[in-house]
Amino acid sequence: MSGVCESDGRVLGSVLTGATTRRVLFQVAGHAADHVREGMLVGICAWRGRGLLIARIDGIRVESELGQPGGMWDSLRAADPRSMLEFEELEPPRMVAEATILGAAGRGLNPPSRPPLPHDLVVELPSDPSVIFGVQREEPGVLWYGSVLGYESLPVPLDIEAVTMHIGVFGETGSGKSYGVGYLFELLSQIPLGGGRYGALPVIVIDANGDYLDYHEAYVKEGRAAGFRSVYRFVTPRSRHRDEPYTYSLVISLDEFTPREIAEMIVAYKTGGREVNELQVAALDRALSELVEAGYRPTELLTRSIGVLYAKLEELSRGREAVVHHQTVRAVRAALDKFHREVYRQHGVLGEEPSLDKSFIDKLTSEPSMAIIDFSADGAPGLPLQVKQLIVAYVARLLYERFTEYKVSGRDRYLVFAIEEAQNYAPNLRNYPVGVSIARDYLALLATQGRKFGIALLLVSQRPAFVDPVVVSMLNTLFIHRLAPDDVSYIARAVGGLPRSLESRLTTLPRGVALIAGQMNMAGHPILVKVGRRSVPHRMGSTGIVRHLREASTRGG
Repeated sequence: MSGVCESDGRVLGSVLTGATTRRVLFQVAGHAADHVREGMLVGICAWRGRGLLIARIDGIRVESELGQPGGMWDSLRAADPRSMLEFEELEPPRMVAEATILGAAGRGLNPPSRPPLPHDLVVELPSDPSVIFGVQREEPGVLWYGSVLGYESLPVPLDIEAVTMHIGVFGETGSGKSYGVGYLFELLSQIPLGGGRYGALPVIVIDANGDYLDYHEAYVKEGRAAGFRSVYRFVTPRSRHRDEPYTYSLVISLDEFTPREIAEMIVAYKTGGREVNELQVAALDRALSELVEAGYRPTELLTRSIGVLYAKLEELSRGREAVVHHQTVRAVRAALDKFHREVYRQHGVLGEEPSLDKSFIDKLTSEPSMAIIDFSADGAPGLPLQVKQLIVAYVARLLYERFTEYKVSGRDRYLVFAIEEAQNYAPNLRNYPVGVSIARDYLALLATQGRKFGIALLLVSQRPAFVDPVVVSMLNTLFIHRLAPDDVSYIARAVGGLPRSLESRLTTLPRGVALIAGQMNMAGHPILVKVGRRSVPHRMGSTGIVRHLREASTRGG
């Protein structure tokens, strides 16, 4: 370890007396005063260089004997404050940093067996991640994310095996979270497998504002986007972009679902998911079941043959042998009317020839690709939140069903299901009364059960406190960008507690800087990271105000 401390330019200071295995004070070297900062990781050449400890600077203060209150200098300070500067040469101020020892360098940063000694050197971290994290650059299954804040050449290792424990990405608008998610997608499309080979995880992303359309555009123009085999875009049938290359008109079918599941979905759609009347579900379930047994397909009954379904409901409520009360039929019919009118006739997303079905999931996973469900104003013009919720619920249930079949048949497959604006689909109704929550139970199912079948949820939100707490509790890796003050304590609890020095910085993190915590983080401790550069530029959502005004002024001149 002595090689880490050979160069004077790498030495930041020396340990002061009183260190423990958890905390250490060190005096900052004069040449390093402008370099050290709170949140920075440093190395300690412990026990005279026989071991390397990793520590995080939690606080920095300046001390001066001349500046201490009381004593002989008080009267001089009071009479002539400027004169004190002349005495600083005799007793110059010193900078002292307080740091938390995260552990001994090596895989997992294990706790040290004894504290460092006084005068042990504090140094900049070496750029070799194998020294710090005990992980080799080309180790299979390791993703190298960005760089440790303050060390441009030192990335953070992420364990791909922990991806199915689910991921949360949180941050205010403008904090860089969507850029960071895109960067993570690129890493997931180029996973080291050893021997110079790479693999990819397929991705389905619910894109609220067109933040990921750069990948589709790059694929259309260049025939490639990161390491994905293909990039597909889904838009609603009313979108003007539906006929563009590698773009599908988003049509779903309910034929793969049981009559009971369809009945629950339609009744929940009517109420917004706030409450589901069991009598109505049972009535619709029975009507659908009898007609399916007679040869009808569920989607057919909900679209062009809905009159047949209405007639069956009326039949079940007539005569002495009626099995459904006529008031229940009236309520079910109202639910069907709303569903048929909005989902089928108005927005056209329900049909007998679906574009997003099990066969597409098979294609996406066998040739690892990205599918963007475009809910932006261009991709889904006028689409209300309730229909978007229905689509997200459909995709969640479709994935669950298909991946269960993969598992049962011994065909293990994996996929990342990413959802922007997650609070709109898995809302915490106590904090965010969005009014509808059709998809929440389906996403909770994926959060609790999906990991067993290879489905990784990746939820993105500006306000983590607005996301369902059951779902948040299942997110075992967090990328935390700049947060609103009201969310800091909430996210700190979700992480399991944060050092005060890190927690206090969450409201002021620069754009493109994130705190990574949780199971994918192979360092074993929360680390501030600068997000890496994407191979596909992020242009969607950017503005060109100055360029526009310059052009306008030129034309005006």
